[in-house]
Amino acid sequence: MENKREARQARLAQAADAPWLSDSMKATLMPEYAEVRLPSPVTAARYLGDLAEELGGVLSLSGGTIGDMLPPEFVREAAREAVDNYPHYPGVKGYKDFREAVVGKLERENGILADPDDEIIPTIGCQQVIDSTFRVLVNSGDEVLLLDPEYASTEPAIRMAGGRVKPVPLSWDGTDWRFDFEALASQASRNTKMLVMSNGGNPSGIVYSREELEQIAGLARTLDFWVFSDEEYEKTLFDGAVHHSIAALPGMKERTVTGFSFSKAYAMTAYRIGYMVAPARVIDHVHSIVRFSLQACSAVGMRAAHAVLTGDMATWLQASTANLQKKRDYLAQRLNSIPGIRCNRPRGCYFVFPDVRGLGLPSFELASHVLREGRVSVAPGFEFGRNGEGHIRVSFCFSVEQIAEGMDRFERAVAKLPATAKA
Repeated sequence: MENKREARQARLAQAADAPWLSDSMKATLMPEYAEVRLPSPVTAARYLGDLAEELGGVLSLSGGTIGDMLPPEFVREAAREAVDNYPHYPGVKGYKDFREAVVGKLERENGILADPDDEIIPTIGCQQVIDSTFRVLVNSGDEVLLLDPEYASTEPAIRMAGGRVKPVPLSWDGTDWRFDFEALASQASRNTKMLVMSNGGNPSGIVYSREELEQIAGLARTLDFWVFSDEEYEKTLFDGAVHHSIAALPGMKERTVTGFSFSKAYAMTAYRIGYMVAPARVIDHVHSIVRFSLQACSAVGMRAAHAVLTGDMATWLQASTANLQKKRDYLAQRLNSIPGIRCNRPRGCYFVFPDVRGLGLPSFELASHVLREGRVSVAPGFEFGRNGEGHIRVSFCFSVEQIAEGMDRFERAVAKLPATAKA
């Protein structure tokens, strides 16, 4: 296994200069990270994943799926019934009753008015919304503003489409991550094609206030750029946080693409179902992407998602949120008790993104160390952008027993760090 891991790393390194590999794929390797003495996020993630498989017995605190709750029985029953009653392609646009249920939800909960025939399309989770958005809207050389740190798959997808990423740093004050409008305004210009953000922020945990979104919207209207808003974590909210959709603000629906998913909030990652909300002129071309690549989304996933949209999820969601918040507080307390670590308490999303610079190792080396010495996986911060270096992403979506065992392993591994690293 080690030889295979080394061979994969060698292949990825050599691919940067390979004449057979497309320029779009070379761009995803992000060689620019070497300029700030960081590994490629893509090769680093592959290395850690391969190493975890090779070591065996690894406990994950790096993934993103609720591990101790299943969707309500009526949702699972809808999936079972779909196996028997929906055996055919659901079509590129999916089932009309699904799209109509989405439209009702958007009006009630997001303040977005959408046409079910022209402004909605089902997708393979929010991940496909990300990929399709950039394929449709980003040309080679287009300037794309990307909040930093941001979801790890976003920058490679922008680069694959030919976009030129311009990071906009979020602010870390030693306790929490915060949005800095002045940092955004200083980076935006008439050359900006798009701003990319997640709300709630993955991995920062930021939930944007209406006032902050109004600032962003004003800038987008003035400079005439698109906004892509990943709102997969719209329901994962703590401490009284309220989610707002930027597409609902005046003048923003026509310049915003929003991605939603059932994966995170409803413990439905295996169902692989989400949806895109966008102007009809964008959906027209996403329709072509789906038709020529995927043909259709999962019928089973769509029927289960329809059950979520039309059923009573309030009690289940309230219990899930309370469970997540309890685990967030426990994980943050455990991390803050370790000398050299300062951990945030996110208001949205189900990851913490603590500052680990006090441990004296770069984030990739720390993640590698706790994987080898503790058999526990965490994600190095630079995978989420240059501004994420010095941090790690740790999940609290798993069971409290898994989190507790993972933190026990993490603490034992940190205790094995050489004194010079902690100095």
